[in-house]
Amino acid sequence: MVRFLSTLSLVGCLAVATVMPAADAADVAKVPTKAEVEALLAQAQNWLLAQQQPDGAFLPGKQFVIGVTAMSVEALAKPPLAMAATKVEDKEWIAGGQKFLLGGQNNTPGSIAEGGMGYGSKGAGHEDLSNTASAVAALKASGVPANDPHLKKALEFMERCQNLSSHNKLPWVSNDGGAVYSPEESKAEGSWNPKEGAKEGVKDGAASAPASAAVKLSSYGSMTYALISSYLALDLRADDPRVAAALVWVKANYQFDANPGMLAGKEQEGLLYYYAAMAKTFDMLDLTVIELKDGKKADWRADLFAAISKRAVVVKLDDGREGIMWMNSAKRWGEGLPQLSTIYLIKALKGIHASL
Repeated sequence: MVRFLSTLSLVGCLAVATVMPAADAADVAKVPTKAEVEALLAQAQNWLLAQQQPDGAFLPGKQFVIGVTAMSVEALAKPPLAMAATKVEDKEWIAGGQKFLLGGQNNTPGSIAEGGMGYGSKGAGHEDLSNTASAVAALKASGVPANDPHLKKALEFMERCQNLSSHNKLPWVSNDGGAVYSPEESKAEGSWNPKEGAKEGVKDGAASAPASAAVKLSSYGSMTYALISSYLALDLRADDPRVAAALVWVKANYQFDANPGMLAGKEQEGLLYYYAAMAKTFDMLDLTVIELKDGKKADWRADLFAAISKRAVVVKLDDGREGIMWMNSAKRWGEGLPQLSTIYLIKALKGIHASL
């Protein structure tokens, strides 16, 4: 087992780390070869494997350890493999996992969050699209069909997260097709109190708006991609009006220097999650070239690979090899942790690789 780099040694590594040069302007639109993606992946996986502790965890301490370790194993095991893929055939183990996930679903009739899933320990009312999307993906992968009553309720929750008036009758809907964090909150802008009908100020000291204020929850990139991939996982087709409307938003907000829709000054928050969600979604759609709202066409694999390569940091490992890691300077949602940021971009690179 590769020795885990302590926090101090990691800081030391970062001191001598180098950022990979940005792609030349002429290369920005060039679709990478599988070999180029695999080369970047190999170094990224070398770095992530070097973070493993003697007890198997991929993060020191206690906070976020279970989640980061689970996500590390998932990212590393997905083809092209860095570890031997493990197939669990124990039906009782699988059923237990399904029971745990479904046990966290909001089953309160009439609740605005009914059908959604959250962090488990906070109780009803804290469900969100990000957690629900992850749970739905896991449940489908473990064999739960899309017509299962629990997943049907999850679908209804997702619809209440979409800015689409044909399927969401909540008063904040602006009908742009994009998605927000939950039926009560957009992490891009404000939250809505359904009991008072008010839009609350963003959590930076702004005062809450009066009940008479116009309600607006802003769509943003990472949640819109999470919505589309979840819809597809639940067997909705690309021409379904819900998917099609979200794709209109995606094409109108196609960019790589920001998580689109986030407030000014916060555009970098959730950026690497956004990259991973984008790659997963376009791969599931079997799309390569995207026609943008201005009529131009773009190959997302070329643009995303260039963005990922530009942000890569080369680190010297303890055994003398080179590894590559990523870390978001905007630390919200854990992206200040290089382990989590690197997991996201390993997933994004594997999405690109699968599409080539």
